[in-house]
Amino acid sequence: MTAYAPILIAVLFVLVAFSLASSKGVVGLLASGMAAAVGVAILLAGFQFLPGLAKTYLGVGLTWQVSLALSAGAALAAFLFLRIILALVLKHLFHFDGWLHRFADGTPGGILSLGPSLVAVFVFFTCVRAAGTVQELNYIDSLARPGIRDMGGQIPAYPISATWRNAIERLPFLAAALDATDPFSRRSSRNTAAFVLAQKGASLRTHLLGRPETGLLMEAPNWVELPADREVADALAKLDRVSLVTAPAVQRTAADPSLRPKLVQVVFEPGLKDFVLSLIPEPVETPEPVL
Repeated sequence: MTAYAPILIAVLFVLVAFSLASSKGVVGLLASGMAAAVGVAILLAGFQFLPGLAKTYLGVGLTWQVSLALSAGAALAAFLFLRIILALVLKHLFHFDGWLHRFADGTPGGILSLGPSLVAVFVFFTCVRAAGTVQELNYIDSLARPGIRDMGGQIPAYPISATWRNAIERLPFLAAALDATDPFSRRSSRNTAAFVLAQKGASLRTHLLGRPETGLLMEAPNWVELPADREVADALAKLDRVSLVTAPAVQRTAADPSLRPKLVQVVFEPGLKDFVLSLIPEPVETPEPVL
């Protein structure tokens, strides 16, 4: 049940927003939701496209931190400006003598609150995916390190944020929809980075080769070739998971028509959990003394 906590949180938020809009009115929530939708679109688009635009038109390379900061600043400014404007416009439209007044509260208002609620849920799910991706890549990197077999039963459990992310993506059509909007946690990109990290560990690589969901992909030469790319090598050296996933070479490999359909189907959680269990030594039975 813990795995589905983010879904339950999302449902609870929608219900609370519906109740508040029904009783106290939907105007404020509607203005915030519409402004937030524009702000989030600016943030995600800026994070994805700013580095390429800066390099093409200005000849400047932007790190993901700078791109995120610039995008966040623009998104915040847009949100604050639109929130004020939309609040004024919507108050006028939903005024007691306006034609939309009957939708200002009650059940109609609650129904209108579903729009802003979905924006909030989208942001929440996107953040969960990002956290899950970073934590899963860190976990795979740890399992690929030399001497992992000596740790036995001391290895931490699979990250809960990645479990939450996987639960979200089991909802029908949601994984593909989020792949279309999320510039960081697309399944093809993050799994490409995961295979690059996994191939470094002999034990982990052997284990994944023996599993049906990862075996054929693990044999692809791309995971050995990608670390030769300068930006990929730099991201690996700095343990920078965001730079690794967003590296142009990783993005090109993830978009390869021969790999992408298989990459989007891979879920590492079962294989990694089984690998950790395989490292736990069997208990040694002490023979009973003979009397």
